[in-house]
Amino acid sequence: MATHTLIIGERINPTGRPRLAEQLAKGDLETALADALAQKEAGADVIDVNVGVPGVDEVPLLKQAALEVADATGLPVCIDSSDPAALAAVLSKLPEGTFVNSVTGDEEALEVLLPPVASTGAMLIGMAKDMSGIPETAEGRIEVARRIVEAAGGHGIPPERILIDFLTLPVATDPGSAVLALECIRRAGPELGTGTVLGASNISFGMPTRNILNSAFLATAVEAGLTAAILNPMEEGVVQAVLAADVMAARDPRGRRFLKDYRARRAAPRLTGTPPPPDEN
Repeated sequence: MATHTLIIGERINPTGRPRLAEQLAKGDLETALADALAQKEAGADVIDVNVGVPGVDEVPLLKQAALEVADATGLPVCIDSSDPAALAAVLSKLPEGTFVNSVTGDEEALEVLLPPVASTGAMLIGMAKDMSGIPETAEGRIEVARRIVEAAGGHGIPPERILIDFLTLPVATDPGSAVLALECIRRAGPELGTGTVLGASNISFGMPTRNILNSAFLATAVEAGLTAAILNPMEEGVVQAVLAADVMAARDPRGRRFLKDYRARRAAPRLTGTPPPPDEN
C-alpha cells in the first residue's frame, strides 16, 4: 500500500445523476469514461465504478464499465455495488489490483465475496456495519470490523489487503460523527492491522460550503492515519487538502506529489477542480 493517501474518485455513480443513469441504462459509457479521465487529471489514484441503475443487469454492465475505465485511464478500478454476488461475479474478469467496494459484517455477504477476493488478490473494503445497522460507538464499529478481518483471514486474506470504512455520518444530524470516525481510524492499524477508507462527502451532507468541511475533515483524517479517501476530485480544493495534509504528516517525501499537482494546475487549471495557484514570490 502506498505511503501517501490514496484518492479514489467517486464520480461514476448514477445516484443523483439522471443523465448518467439514463446513459448507463442504455449501455452508453460516454459520460462515465469522460468522468474517469477528468478525475485522473484532477488527481485520482483509483476510479470507483458504480453502475447501479434499477432494472439493469448489473453484472455485464459493471464488468464492461470497469474494464473500459481501467483501459482508458491506466488506473486501478474500485468496483462498487451493494450486491456482493454482482461483485463476486465481476471480480475474476478484472485486472490485478482491483478494489472491491464493499462487504459488510453480514455472514452471508462475507461467504459470497471473500472467496473471489482471496483468489484474485483484490483489495477489500469492509464496512463497519451488519444486519443490526451501524453501531453507535467506536467500540461497536471496531468489533464489526474485527469480525470482517477474522473472516477474511480464514480465507487467506491478510489485514494488509483490507480497508475498513467506519462510516462517516453527516455532522448536521450527528455532531459527534467526525470525532467517532477519527477515533476508529486511529485504532484500526494498531488493533486490526488494516488500512482505512472513508467517503469524504458524507460528513458535510446538509451543510453549506461542503468543500470546506470536506477538506477540513480530510486533513484531520490524514493526520489520524487514513489510508484512502473516496471523494470527488473535481470539488474545489479537496484534492489539494489531502496532498497538503500528506506533506504535513510526512507521507509525501519532499512534497513531490504536492509539487506535481501545483505545477499541473498552473499548466492546465481547467483540468482540475481548483483554480490555478498564484505566481510564486
